[in-house]
Amino acid sequence: MDMKTDHTDPIWMTAHRGFVMALSAVLVFLTMMSWASAQQTRPQWRGWQATQTQEDRVGELPSPPASDTASSASPALAPPALAPPPLAPPALAPPPLAPPPLAPPPLASAREGAANGALVSAAGSPDPALQSPPMVEPSRFQPGEYVLGVGDRLRIIVFGEEDLSGEFVVDSTGRVSFPLIGEIPAALSSVSEFQSRVEEALREGYLNDPRVSAEVLNFRPFYILGEVQRPGEYPFNNGLTVLNAVATAGGFTPLANQTRVFIKPAGEGREEEIALSPATPVAPGDTIRIGKGAFYILGEVTRPGEYPFSEGMTVLNAVATAGGFTYRANQGRVFIQREGADREQTLRLEPNLRIEAGDTIRIGERFF
Repeated sequence: MDMKTDHTDPIWMTAHRGFVMALSAVLVFLTMMSWASAQQTRPQWRGWQATQTQEDRVGELPSPPASDTASSASPALAPPALAPPPLAPPALAPPPLAPPPLAPPPLASAREGAANGALVSAAGSPDPALQSPPMVEPSRFQPGEYVLGVGDRLRIIVFGEEDLSGEFVVDSTGRVSFPLIGEIPAALSSVSEFQSRVEEALREGYLNDPRVSAEVLNFRPFYILGEVQRPGEYPFNNGLTVLNAVATAGGFTPLANQTRVFIKPAGEGREEEIALSPATPVAPGDTIRIGKGAFYILGEVTRPGEYPFSEGMTVLNAVATAGGFTYRANQGRVFIQREGADREQTLRLEPNLRIEAGDTIRIGERFF
């Protein structure tokens, strides 16, 4: 018997429908359970998100309400700590006492003392800021200590004896011709010594108690020679200096040595060379000689010849004054002969090689 399923059987159809409905119910149930589970987890996720946002806001705390602030007592703040006072600086030690100044060495003469501060050493001029200004000392004689000489005019007064008083001149023999007593030696004597001689001569057979006063009216002249415009004899004035004497004689010539001067005092046979300064004094009867301050340059320069010298001059300055080197000049060495020397010296030509007044400079010729 052939067995076949009859799908039109009412029993089978009823069972099939029931199975489909049960399966549909299960699916609906599962869907509902899934939706309910999703609804339960959604609020938790939102709360976690809000918590994370609040944690990210570090330090941003909401300010309490005004009512809470007013009602709650805030704790008292501690005062800020005071900074420690600054330490006092350490006391400075007193500076060491300076050693007592050394006494200056004795000067060669009164003239050199007046010219102190104007000397220039061979190594170079000292710093002007360290140099004291030259001291202007008075004339190196006082009228009461003045030594009389030829040419001095004197006023002699014998008290109570007008016939014996008057003006007298020391003649070329160094004597004064006086009424009654004749010639009285005066040269090389001070004024006080001359007064005593006159009183002594009058006391010998003429006056019982003579009183004599003598004074110098006009000092004997001074003489100036050498490199000045008008050399000659000029009257002396008290306080005269060498520069005053030069001005009286018309000034220096272009070749004059304006740093050194030669002076021969009256009655002496040797002149004295000293540094020339504004305070160099002159005494009556002095003979002043202004030397030549030129130098001579020969050889390979553009204009050889004689030129004025100035203090601190170098060989290169002298060459420039003479127009510079020629193209054949040996610029590595120079020949210099000092004034009064018997031969010249061979020296390396350096920028700071100085010359002196009266030097003869020779620039040689190069061989290649």
